Amino acid sequence: MTRGANASLAVSKYNELHALHRWTPETAWKGIAILLLTCKTWQSNRWKAFHNVIVYREANDFKILPSGPNSTIVKGQKLTSFLESELALSPGSGCDSIGQYWRLSQVKRLQPNNLVGHAFRSIIARILELHGDSSVSFEEEVDPNLLFPGQQFQTRSKDPRIDIVAYKDGNPVALISVRWRFRHDRVDVIDEALAYKAAARRNNPNCRFYAVLGEFSGARLDKVLQHCAPTHANPSIDGAVHFNPEAVTNPNSLHENGRTQFLKSLEWLIRETACWKK
Repeated sequence: MTRGANASLAVSKYNELHALHRWTPETAWKGIAILLLTCKTWQSNRWKAFHNVIVYREANDFKILPSGPNSTIVKGQKLTSFLESELALSPGSGCDSIGQYWRLSQVKRLQPNNLVGHAFRSIIARILELHGDSSVSFEEEVDPNLLFPGQQFQTRSKDPRIDIVAYKDGNPVALISVRWRFRHDRVDVIDEALAYKAAARRNNPNCRFYAVLGEFSGARLDKVLQHCAPTHANPSIDGAVHFNPEAVTNPNSLHENGRTQFLKSLEWLIRETACWKK
């Protein structure tokens, strides 16, 4: 499927930043943070200032109590400071520097929920194109019924799409589900893995399935990690990738350690492209 105009705009802005900063596989995540993270919330059809911290989970979790900011805000302060350091921003300037995609005239008046998912997917595809194995090509929003004709996907919607498909010599070698955030009671990526990986392996036993996430909740990430090695002996997901796992696990940030220790990085996924076989 052709990349939409607003997702193309996100990729164009990523390309501009990449040309300026010359990011490597290790630092490619920085463009995602600069473009898509924000300290504002969408209310009454416009962006509004919030608590001067990155909004890393639902807005109604951020509360000012009689005793002061709650734990969600305190953790948000740590996450914001951590990313300021990682992005070489001066302390306190993070909220003014990130969210650049949302300031663009073409999107700043548009409801962001669908936009962020498409933008995240297309930027991930672009990062893999820039840094991945040159023999691999990528296609976005692929119809599984066309990719795997004759197979049934009862658990999927009436108009299903696979976010990113990687090909070698025209053969699918990896399927990638990309989710910016997800609700704790609807982790769709697990159903996708069970449905699509089985179909793909009928044609290519080496085909792999990955989840690429922007979620920050340790409990929600754990739901995906339960379907990955080493937790699962026969995993349906070959890797749960966060655009910056350090922001989730580092003691100076959210410190969601333990259950999230097996999150993979974009650098890891880029290396994986050299292992994909037809």
